[in-house]
Amino acid sequence: MKRIVYRLVLIIGLLSLAFFALLSNSLARDGVVMAIGVSPDGHYAVTSHLDNQLRLWDLRIKEQSTLSRNANIYSASFVSDSGVFIWQDTDDLVHVQRVDGEVLKQFKHAPTYGHVMSPDLKWYASADIDWAIHVRNGSDVALLKAGDDRDFIGAGKVLNLSLTDTYLVSSGFSSYTSNPPSLEDDAKNHYQLTRDTVLWSLVNLEPIAKLPGNSAKTHATLSPDGQWVVSGDEGGRVLVWSTSDATEPFLTAASLFHGLPVDRTAEVWEWDRSQLIEAPDEARAGTVALKFIHHSRYYLRFGYNSHYAALFEVDNPWPLKYFDLGQRPFPATDQFSRNLAIDTAPEAGILVMGQRDGAGILVYQFDPEALTLERVWVGN
Repeated sequence: MKRIVYRLVLIIGLLSLAFFALLSNSLARDGVVMAIGVSPDGHYAVTSHLDNQLRLWDLRIKEQSTLSRNANIYSASFVSDSGVFIWQDTDDLVHVQRVDGEVLKQFKHAPTYGHVMSPDLKWYASADIDWAIHVRNGSDVALLKAGDDRDFIGAGKVLNLSLTDTYLVSSGFSSYTSNPPSLEDDAKNHYQLTRDTVLWSLVNLEPIAKLPGNSAKTHATLSPDGQWVVSGDEGGRVLVWSTSDATEPFLTAASLFHGLPVDRTAEVWEWDRSQLIEAPDEARAGTVALKFIHHSRYYLRFGYNSHYAALFEVDNPWPLKYFDLGQRPFPATDQFSRNLAIDTAPEAGILVMGQRDGAGILVYQFDPEALTLERVWVGN
């Protein structure tokens, strides 16, 4: 009898420990970072959290302050080439402000699932839950792309946007095909199809080119100088495109584990591994996000649920290095719906990421000469 009671007590104790562990983990994730923006000089970061907090981080003195407790969770974003950031509150008011608190603009807009603003603060582009893209210039608002069934709920990720002063790139969910629908077909339906990454012109608000070749959840980014688009997907394929001639990819980046295919038309692919460096066991082929880390030359490829990032050069298909981002805390690469929680300041060589479980951030410094990436701060 005593043995049975002892076992019951032991089982109850273990179940209690498991329950409190799960509760603790749930509470730790309540305030995780969902979106990050880094100032171009690498001095500041702004974050919006799952518990609706908006925080401003001074990366130089390693301090943070809470700016709001009613922020849209996907709205923290810095404007490139400026010390201005944007965010939206839960009353759908978009705020354009400086780090010193000065508010430059405010306007009502549909709830955003990711938004960007041009350096001159004239153009504002936002995606909604249905992946419709609205572009705003002053009080004029235009529908750039209608919503569709490959939306946030269906795909489990935001429609990511990347912008310079002349180009906008959108990317969400791609269906690999050698014969994608044409821009003319899309134009008949307000560019509703989202199979491919799309390069848009901000001059005439028209699509310049569809960038096919990726599959499933896809992320794309523009280089700071607007010369390159890099697109990658959860299947592991990464393509580099020139914005001056986007009729076909400039190059295909090597598979992290196989190299470059010799002949894609062959029944059984052969692979060129001649310049392939060995990938760590914890590296993952699936791409959560891509970010430029130094000017328009080097970019980082973040693997799904991996604490490693691969370094690539924009005109070189082979990976140059693998950087261990650390496991304690683990970086926010575990969910495609959190790929906005990764951002860089390429001119300063600063990378900032959310933590997988906590409400804090991870800050890294890139050295373009030594090709190193060092974690310099864990902010909580």
